Amino acid sequence: MKKWKKALAVLTATMALAIGGSCMAYAAEGEINVTGTGIVQADPDTAEIYLSVETTGKTSQAAQKENNKIVEAVTKAMTELGVSKENIVTTYTSVYPMYNYDDTTGKRTVDSYRSSTDLQVATKDIDNTGKYIDAALKAGATGTNGVSFSLSDQSAYYGQALQAAVKNAEKSATSIAQAYGKSLGVVKSVTETSRNAYYVENAKLSMAVEEAAADSAGGYGGTSISYGKIKITANISVTYDF
Repeated sequence: MKKWKKALAVLTATMALAIGGSCMAYAAEGEINVTGTGIVQADPDTAEIYLSVETTGKTSQAAQKENNKIVEAVTKAMTELGVSKENIVTTYTSVYPMYNYDDTTGKRTVDSYRSSTDLQVATKDIDNTGKYIDAALKAGATGTNGVSFSLSDQSAYYGQALQAAVKNAEKSATSIAQAYGKSLGVVKSVTETSRNAYYVENAKLSMAVEEAAADSAGGYGGTSISYGKIKITANISVTYDF
């Protein structure tokens, strides 16, 4: 039994030395692993306006017919402002019954039908986005679900963000190497870890839809939209010799 314990102790010690040697060998390889982030801000070049049309009727056909009529009027108003038809997209449509509930009998009956259609209108005229909303409301749209802004082509800006990420990674690695009293070596590997684009601030609608719809004749000053920059971010991971 004593011989078995002694052999096990020798084996355990040998394994411990092997593991420790492995760690020291890895440290001796002299690698610095850093991440770099680059951020570029740009003005959007496309506005997407989300419009809604709601109508009611005694029958589903009547509600749908009235809805189609208004959608056609809104589409015409948009095309007259220069929006191409392919940039006017129906994103949602439905027809459903509206019920009345009788507290006495406990029964519900169909009172009317409601038809709803959502439209998405894209335009490059982002500085005048408000006029498209005004024209849509005047043509019969019952509301807007907001406006989003985007970049149709982010590739050039993303390339700039990547370059900034590379420079920032190199600065971090250089600082680490200098702290150890060494100079930074060559790049061993680079990995692009993530990319994204998002708004610095959301679009702001300066006038309530209800107020604009109530005064669709244009007596008010018009809907005003403000927008912010779009932030394009690139992230990389770099391994250096040192």
